[in-house]
Amino acid sequence: MSFKDRLSNAAKQAGEASKSYGEKVTDVTTSATGSVVSSTQSASVRARETAAHSRVSVSQAWASAKNAYDEMDVKATLQRVQLPPYPVSEPWHWSLGQLITAGEKPRRGTGVLLNQLDRFGRIDIGPDFIGFDGRTAKWDKVKALRTRSIDEIVSRLITDGCAESMRGALPPVPGRAWVSKKAVGALFTIWALTAQRAMDEDEAGQQQVLCEIEYKGWIRTKEAQTGWFTGPVMVLIPELDQLFQRETGRRGVPIEPAEPDDSIQRASERADWLRDKQASILKRRDSAIADIERESVDEDDQEL
Repeated sequence: MSFKDRLSNAAKQAGEASKSYGEKVTDVTTSATGSVVSSTQSASVRARETAAHSRVSVSQAWASAKNAYDEMDVKATLQRVQLPPYPVSEPWHWSLGQLITAGEKPRRGTGVLLNQLDRFGRIDIGPDFIGFDGRTAKWDKVKALRTRSIDEIVSRLITDGCAESMRGALPPVPGRAWVSKKAVGALFTIWALTAQRAMDEDEAGQQQVLCEIEYKGWIRTKEAQTGWFTGPVMVLIPELDQLFQRETGRRGVPIEPAEPDDSIQRASERADWLRDKQASILKRRDSAIADIERESVDEDDQEL
């Protein structure tokens, strides 16, 4: 049974409880005053218990779907991404919205919401341009591309405020809860996989991945950096990073290391740091999804 059906049943149960309460009061109006008070109180208690049970049922409906996204093999989905052939001759992009709808039809009316996610996660490359997270530059304007190590990319995955920023950027329209939950679940799962790759590969501390585009603007030089989604995806799809580097080299654009990140842990502390980072990511993912579910239930209750 879908969440919508469970919610409908919950509302029906609450309505029946209210009706039963009204009938009980009517039946006792001809009795003595003490009996009226007793029956009314009994019905009131039953009504409150039924309403409380209905709310619990709604919450349980959301909770039962909590790990629905986790059942999707994110790693396998990333491996199935169809990359453009080299040299790149046609525009190509891949986004967070495409990831969370892979293998299933998006909910009706969520197209606008999914497009809003591009600012949090979209990778573009074509014969005329290159870009991250909605910021693109024409190849003839690109001055350089920069790289960072996988460890540096992991260090930049800040969990605080991420889910709130993403949910706040989506307009309060039907389907918002579904898109928010899927996007947050996908994003934190990708982060956990990125940390896992760093733990599995000792050389990840030095391995370089493209992460910044420096290009000429109208007045000054601008930068487009990989963000919450794009950086980890470049790590988890090495072939995509290689494609970007080959296409960049073919066009004679220099590739250079970015300014070093001083927050990276020493080698002796690296393993513990990565484990702690991954644990924090997974914990924050579960709490963020729970927050979305709880807020969505409250919104639905207000509509009833």
